[in-house]
Amino acid sequence: MKNSELLTTKRQNLPPLEKQRQYILRCLIQKNVCPNCGHALNFFEGARIDIDDWQGKAGDTPCGCTSCKRQLRYVVPFLFAGNGGWQWHLVPIQPED
Repeated sequence: MKNSELLTTKRQNLPPLEKQRQYILRCLIQKNVCPNCGHALNFFEGARIDIDDWQGKAGDTPCGCTSCKRQLRYVVPFLFAGNGGWQWHLVPIQPED
């Protein structure tokens, strides 16, 4: 089943593993603001991939803001903040020699 189909399927019609995948996808489509410019984007926009192309772990996927082009890191905070359970952190800029 494609990720986009999984999002539209009723929860009670899914086996336990698919319910977990659905929950993760619902969290990842929540928009959070870029800490650099304030532009709101979801994980898939930041990763520049289609929802159906994503197979891996969110933390392993390189991301960036579509507005200011800063590199972003998907982070799940220790304490839940009510924003989908995750947030963007800036990837440190390496100083030039």
